[in-house]
Amino acid sequence: MQIYSLISQKGGAGKSTLARQLAVLAGETEPSLIIDRDPQRTTTKWWTRREQIEPAIERPELIDLDGTTLTDAAKSLRRKPEGALFIDTRPAVEEPEAEAARVADLVIVPVRPSPDDLEAVGETLKILRRLDQRAVVIVNAAKNDSRATAARAALSRYPVPVCPTHLSDRTVYLDASLEGRGVTEMRGQAARDAADELRQVWSWIQEIRYEQ
Repeated sequence: MQIYSLISQKGGAGKSTLARQLAVLAGETEPSLIIDRDPQRTTTKWWTRREQIEPAIERPELIDLDGTTLTDAAKSLRRKPEGALFIDTRPAVEEPEAEAARVADLVIVPVRPSPDDLEAVGETLKILRRLDQRAVVIVNAAKNDSRATAARAALSRYPVPVCPTHLSDRTVYLDASLEGRGVTEMRGQAARDAADELRQVWSWIQEIRYEQ
């Protein structure tokens, strides 16, 4: 099983939303799991809403650590021959986030294309470099293409791969969250557009993951 941790020191970057969306998408073809390490429990609340959907949707599965350390849980889950685990974290980079980074095959860092977010992401990436963990950056919730392009240019100063596809700021993500779904499970053109971007991002993440 491959392990992906979503980490960002700044709140509002979209870690929880992206963790859920990628978990739903990965679950189309393989076992998919989520661990919610954010005290706000937004992913857990989303999953609770998802449990009310009929007919029931099998994936992703929410894992309760139930007293087990994240390190031990990840070690056990890694033995599974297939699947993906997504670890949602709080907006910080302290020991709990460092542990999430250490157990990950790849750390995913979402960043909004605003000056404040672009300035703050540098500290997150600096800490991940000290931990010697592989990371990628995803430009998230971009209002338009020009802002996303400018953000990627600003991020090019860091020695970390930046996804060439950005995720747009779309209300369908809020609609999906309220229903306990992923955008790939929603109907309408807005959902199809969001799903197309998300599939491109996930495909790129997988390519980077398997690069040596």
